[in-house]
Amino acid sequence: MRYPHHRRLLAGAVLLGTGLGALTAVATPPAPVMANPPSSAYTLVFSDEFNGTAVDTTKWHYRTDVKANSAQRPENVSVAGGYLNVHHRKESYAGKSYTAGGVVSKTTFRYGYYESRLRVTDGAGWHGAFWLQAGDGSTTYPAEQRTEIDIFENDSVNPTGTTQNVHLWAGSGVKAAPSKNGWYGPAGFDVRQWHTYGVDWSETSVKFYVDGQLTRTTSYLPSENTHDYVAMWLTSIGYGALPDDSKLPSSTQFDWVRYWLKDAYVDNDGPAAYGYTESGSWLNSTLSGWTVDSTTRYAGCSVAGATATWRPNLRAAGTYEVFYHNIVQSNGDPAARLTVVHSSGTTPTTVNGRSGSTGWVSLGQYHFGAGTAGYARLTGSGGGCARADAVKFVRR
Repeated sequence: MRYPHHRRLLAGAVLLGTGLGALTAVATPPAPVMANPPSSAYTLVFSDEFNGTAVDTTKWHYRTDVKANSAQRPENVSVAGGYLNVHHRKESYAGKSYTAGGVVSKTTFRYGYYESRLRVTDGAGWHGAFWLQAGDGSTTYPAEQRTEIDIFENDSVNPTGTTQNVHLWAGSGVKAAPSKNGWYGPAGFDVRQWHTYGVDWSETSVKFYVDGQLTRTTSYLPSENTHDYVAMWLTSIGYGALPDDSKLPSSTQFDWVRYWLKDAYVDNDGPAAYGYTESGSWLNSTLSGWTVDSTTRYAGCSVAGATATWRPNLRAAGTYEVFYHNIVQSNGDPAARLTVVHSSGTTPTTVNGRSGSTGWVSLGQYHFGAGTAGYARLTGSGGGCARADAVKFVRR
């Protein structure tokens, strides 16, 4: 990688917005430094430096919807000069008078730190964004949309700042709850200049960064809406004010995009289900899991020996605390055995699924090597229904 490491700075004049619909303002601009994840516990697992001569279509879908004032075309996206260039053109296509475009990652992600260095075009009429949401670029309202995080979003008629939003969707463009909106626009800030924008999404919060400084924090709990798997969108479309034809053609540019992972979640559903396996008889449960609408499973309630295994692909060796999401029910297994296999051996723990409260149960802290050698395994005792949802490995 071509980037140096720098110490993160917390802007002294930052106001942190945590409420629904809160707007955030910052009094002084951040220092124009390259950025990194919040700590060394994060490991880079995805990047595109855009140093080639064409879009890497093994990594990216093209944005191809028709929305607002433009139609989005693959022909409007190029890689040249070390940048991903999203071109804006005045041309008739698909019933629109303007065209633009963008790319959407084929790999989906959840918690971690996302970052891109970018600048937007000069002239009114364009909506540049670096954002997270499910989908493949064919529509911004897919049925599976739940979480949307706008790391950078700007209408070019006002180049003085960016929104920093979290939207809660129920799918197909239907809102599940009010948005958590913020604005970053200190005196002298100009989105037409190069800046680095990042977000650290965790199970409990979303933290926004600009040029290495924390600029906004908002709470976002798994009980509020589904924390689903999201793609990275690097896009620009015609939106709001009509484009200024005198500035065309033009482009929004992305220097690079990167994603770092800290903690590993293995669930019984979603893309991370590659690390989840079962033996014995298991059935789908009507009980929701650790985040809204997360599916769960249960084993035969009077048969001992059914197992569920959560095997993460840890990107870095280190100490991790292991948590099992325990779903407590009156017919739950009161003596389910949770076994953690780690670098130093095997550690069993008994978890009561019949009394107490539903939630994360710590199985202890252990050292794990990088890769897939370590895991947690649930074994039903036969004294009740053993339930399988998710296990998380939290880097310490």
